[in-house]
Amino acid sequence: SAAACEEDERNLAYVVYGLLFVSPFSLGITALIGAALAYLRKNNCTSYVQTHFRYQIKHFWAIFALWGMATFIAVICTVVLTWTLANLIWSQYDISDWRRIDLDLSDLDISSIPVSTILGVSSGYVVSALLTFMATVWILATSVNGVLKLNNHKPIGKRFRTA
Repeated sequence: SAAACEEDERNLAYVVYGLLFVSPFSLGITALIGAALAYLRKNNCTSYVQTHFRYQIKHFWAIFALWGMATFIAVICTVVLTWTLANLIWSQYDISDWRRIDLDLSDLDISSIPVSTILGVSSGYVVSALLTFMATVWILATSVNGVLKLNNHKPIGKRFRTA
């Protein structure tokens, strides 16, 4: 029945790879589920499938870090942009009584926004997009690579131990 157990482990590893693969399209929720499953099974396996669970966990944390950095940068850029625009509006319009605000933003003079702010915010958004793209390509590629190795009954990574 060891073969049946190994087959169950392989099937679960396929499921985790599938969850990781669709994670960019589910805002990472399926990656969390897949990583949790891999954590639950990583020490219970004695076959080569254990290396796949460890591989999945390692790559989950790598993409989590990249997506986290991208999100942090995007949030910082959004805060800076919002603060800059709020200060611009505050300085150009009389908004002493917020209940009677009548803003016509068509005549807003944006020429007073520092070039460094524009460059900083736009480059921050570009870096955030690149990190997101890198993480997405990484998780898709590692999922396909893992499935191909698993399909050929091969371990993945360097830390394979036989029981």
